[in-house]
Parts: sequence; structure tokens; C-alpha cells
Amino acid sequence: MAVQRSKGRKEIDRILIDRGKRGYFSPLQPDHSHNFFEIFYLLDGECRFLLKDSVYQLRRGDLVFIAPGELHHATYPGGATCEMVTLLFKKEHVMIRQFSDTHSFMGSVPALYRKEFQGLLGRMLSESSRIDEYSPIFLQCYLTEVLLLLMRHSVMNEEEPELLNARDADILLATKYIYKNFKRPLTLEEVSGVASLSPSYFSRKFKQVTGMGFKEYLNYVRLKHAQAALLTTNSTITDIALEYGFNDSNYFKDLFKKVYGKSPREYRKERE
Repeated sequence: MAVQRSKGRKEIDRILIDRGKRGYFSPLQPDHSHNFFEIFYLLDGECRFLLKDSVYQLRRGDLVFIAPGELHHATYPGGATCEMVTLLFKKEHVMIRQFSDTHSFMGSVPALYRKEFQGLLGRMLSESSRIDEYSPIFLQCYLTEVLLLLMRHSVMNEEEPELLNARDADILLATKYIYKNFKRPLTLEEVSGVASLSPSYFSRKFKQVTGMGFKEYLNYVRLKHAQAALLTTNSTITDIALEYGFNDSNYFKDLFKKVYGKSPREYRKERE
């Protein structure tokens, strides 16, 4: 299963911001999650973005706000080239109380306010070079402005960017079906039938559109729910494995350790 921490970055100790270009020439980005927040803002171009159970078509001015632990990745089909800014931070870097309940979302910065928003990002990029000892404080202030701007202009609450175009709607239907029925023993044949595709063609298209295989995605969804149950219930590890779709508790333990770097028991104990 190809879930991993963000390109080897397991932790951050300060606010980080970067501007770059990606496209068909870039190395294939694996599906990943990390222990901090990320804002992915598209300055130019178009790309596809997988977040949780949906795949979105992003255009200039769109952004993705990614909470810790959420699976995500971007793809650049058809020779696309994109320019983006990525902003990484932790909850302790944020100075506004309303931020406490923030979750992952897709949004679009209104055209009228994009110049202001991009100006803030530009100032953060300048301060990220550590101009002097005040740069970390400026970064924190600018981060607060960025989040307040998104809140003020309802970017966090507005209608999300459009889902994949019609020719890929069958795959979106399948991901949502998996997300709602992951506890059941789903098969490739059943889910491909939901998408009205043959199993072989469905497998190829699912991988092409989402960047994950059918089994990888199903296991990821199951693991995420099992991970939450480890922290919020007193159920045994075997009961959790069975509850969330794993018929073999040993397989669940092995897969959990492969993805999270520790056994379910160690993971639960560390957070007690």
C-alpha cells in the first residue's frame, strides 16, 4: 500500500512555504499523509487532486486545505504544467481560536481577492528566507492573515471546485461507494459494477484517475477508520480489525505497521 508521510517529511518545527512548478515531467507523487496542515494553492494551470473519497479538477485560484492524517495527492494528466504554492504549518503556529475545528476542504479564492491573497503568500515566501530574527514572527502573522482572509471571504464554506468531468464520474461514484461500504467484503467485481465498467477496465481507469489501485484505496479507508477506533474506543485490536473490514487480524497488524511505522498496540499505547 502506497500511503506514506509527505515525501519523507515526517515532522516540521516551523512554518514552511514553497513555490514551484509540477507537471507531466515531475516524478509520480505517491499517495501520502502527514502530521501537519497543508495549503495547496494553484497559481496557474490545471490538475487533479485526490482528497479522502473524492477526486477534484482544480484550476487557477483553487486551493486545497489538508488536515493532518488525510490521504491526498495531485496528478497532472495530459501534459499539464502547473504552478503552485504549498504552505505547511502546525496548529500551534495559528493564533486564532476559530481555527480549532478546521477540517480538510476544497475552495476557490474569489477573483476580486486573489491579488491580496497572493501578495500575502509572496510576503511569506520572502520571509521564509529568514531575512532576520523577526522572520518567524512575521511568518506567523502572515499565516494568521491568510487564514482570516479565507474565513472572511467564506472560502472555507463555499461550494467546492467541480468534481472530475463527466467521463471520470464513474470513478468518483466508485470511490464514494467504497467510502460508504468499506466494512463489507467488497470485491473488484461489485465496485466495478457500480461504475458500470468491466473489472479489468475499471482497474486500469481507477489507477489512472486516483493514482491508487482498488485494493490500496479500500485498505486505506479501512485503516483510517481503524486508526481512529484505536484512539477512541476500548475495543480489542482483533475486534477493531473485524469491525472495519479486515477478516484476518494478523494481516491488519502487518498492514498497519507498514503504513504507520508501528504496531496497532504500540500506536495506541503512545497516545494513552
